[in-house]
Amino acid sequence: MTDFEIISLMHTYCRPANSPAEARFIDRFLKPLGVTKDQFGNHFIKIGDDPIVLWSSHTDTVHTRDGIQEIDFDGTYLKLPAESKSSCLGADCTAGIWVMTEMIKAKVPGHYVFHCAEEIGCVGSRAIAEQNPKFLDGIKAAVAFDRFGVGSVITHQGTRTASDAFGESMMAQLPKRFKLDPTGLVTDTKQYREIVPECTNISVGYFDHHKPTERLDVAHLIELRNHMVQFDAGKLVIERDPTIVPLRSERMSAPAPRRRPAFSSLAAFRSLLATDIADLVWTYPRLVAQFLEEEMGVSFDELEHYIQHGEMPGLLFDDEDEDEDGGEEPVRRRA
Repeated sequence: MTDFEIISLMHTYCRPANSPAEARFIDRFLKPLGVTKDQFGNHFIKIGDDPIVLWSSHTDTVHTRDGIQEIDFDGTYLKLPAESKSSCLGADCTAGIWVMTEMIKAKVPGHYVFHCAEEIGCVGSRAIAEQNPKFLDGIKAAVAFDRFGVGSVITHQGTRTASDAFGESMMAQLPKRFKLDPTGLVTDTKQYREIVPECTNISVGYFDHHKPTERLDVAHLIELRNHMVQFDAGKLVIERDPTIVPLRSERMSAPAPRRRPAFSSLAAFRSLLATDIADLVWTYPRLVAQFLEEEMGVSFDELEHYIQHGEMPGLLFDDEDEDEDGGEEPVRRRA
């Protein structure tokens, strides 16, 4: 099969987290590569001895129903046919999966992880970070192929997760249109930011993700693959210290652009039944997270602290954290 035929076939699978279609997709496209399933539902394979890069994508999509869908191609974009009843194309993160399978076939060194349940809260990656951090031993960079557009190397996911020096060293091996982008929100690699020095996300060419109008720039995806199968991790610059809590000013300096919510028919139906904030959080978890981070400036660390302790973590950023010149001093996390 040609590249286009494989990419197209992958996108016919509608794969809500833990659905039968997701399992069939994994059986067809990942298991023949020799992947292993961990206790959390993630699938992984290691290429090379002691790789320093974790390559990441996720096997679930935001489809409201599992099964098979028809797709169309207009000469530039892969997309849903006009008459389709599907809730999205699913290029998030099918496009990233395809790039990784091509890298595996080319034997590019790395620890390849196809995370489970990213779309419902980064369940698989969070489980690794919290319950099996030794899985990340030796990993210096975690790179997700899970970003919209055609030119982003993400340096911030709410907070800084990758240094500019690292991002520039990534860009040097990517198509020339790639630039540093501080407007990331959340993907699986963010869950590793306190363990892995450099955590980023790379544009794979989809637009309008999570919507029926989602489309994929196939030429971009194939060009990205052509660069990634020749990637040399030895040229990466590793600079960020994952044990240092970002400054408040650093966390607030890179707001993500506002985007209208992608309401599916199922979500719209649930919203009609909502009677309190908890109902809305259940129905629109990613939109609520976006609101907290973008509009309210609440970081993951602050929200996690509130959940655990019942108060916002002023102790992390109080007056004692200011240096003699009035600037903020980074706070180092406990080892």
